[in-house]
Amino acid sequence: MSQKLHALILAAGKGTRMKSELPKVVHPILGRPMVAYVIDAVKAVGCEKTILVTGYKSDLVRQSLRADDLNFVEQTEQLGTGHAVQCYAKVCSDRPDNLLVVCGDTPLISVETLQKMVEIHRHQKPAITMMTLMMSEPGNYGRVLRQNNMVTAIREAKDCSPEELKVKEVNLAVYLFDSAFLFDNIFSLTPNNRQKEYYLTDLVETAVKKGLPVVACIEKDESSTLGINSRQHLAEVSTILQKQILTRLMESGVTITSPENTFIGPEVEIEPDTTIHPGCMLSGKCRIGRDSIIGPACRITDAVIGKNNKIEHCVISNTTVADGTKITPFSVIEGDS
Repeated sequence: MSQKLHALILAAGKGTRMKSELPKVVHPILGRPMVAYVIDAVKAVGCEKTILVTGYKSDLVRQSLRADDLNFVEQTEQLGTGHAVQCYAKVCSDRPDNLLVVCGDTPLISVETLQKMVEIHRHQKPAITMMTLMMSEPGNYGRVLRQNNMVTAIREAKDCSPEELKVKEVNLAVYLFDSAFLFDNIFSLTPNNRQKEYYLTDLVETAVKKGLPVVACIEKDESSTLGINSRQHLAEVSTILQKQILTRLMESGVTITSPENTFIGPEVEIEPDTTIHPGCMLSGKCRIGRDSIIGPACRITDAVIGKNNKIEHCVISNTTVADGTKITPFSVIEGDS
């Protein structure tokens, strides 16, 4: 009998360093809200239900996602990660066997490592499986404390002693909980720290004190752990995701003559033997047939382009272009949105 796995995505913050009135998690990356990438990742590892904890402008977060298969819980006060999970636990009527908790501002999160976490958790059955990373310069990340190589606690950097700050293994705020343990202990958290917040990380010490195992799954790719706290981070992550998309397309048989001068969104499909020239911006749900030449300088949005088309210096949106259509350069073709 398979165990029921749900995902809880923490998405309540404003993101003050973004200098924006938008909730942080809806800032777009390649045309999609950043949290959409996290939602894709948890679904990819088999989460049957995805719940978002929202707070700042929660209605706007819901509107931005427009997904019927998402569930929402509101955190009216941002009192820490532990408090966010308490808000979920108070209203949860469908308890899973295991709960995956992730942050909504980590769009590069590795599906491969999440899958490894799920497999470790199902095999070893600990109270908590957590994702960690070895960093040469841990900075403000929470430190993973061990004794005899066993995880014993997570200490937030602001609460660390000078000796604890030397630890290189850091917490990535990705947890897989045994739900029985989580629901039994989530309301025992107290804000006994400098931030006066309820830390979800304190549950690690709770488990250890009760003699329950805590297991670490170590992430190898530091770039996949990048959280977004500023416009600079937004640009860095956009660049990484764009490179991944272009690489995938080129490996599938698409020629991109100037990758550094081409924008292609994550929902664009391009068939082999098509060439994309510089200055093109392809976004939304686009599909481009094979043996076509697109560009230079085309903007195509939410359109279907058939096979054997040559399109230069055009704006095309919300329409379908049939196979072998002759389109005059500098045309604007816009359907009903």
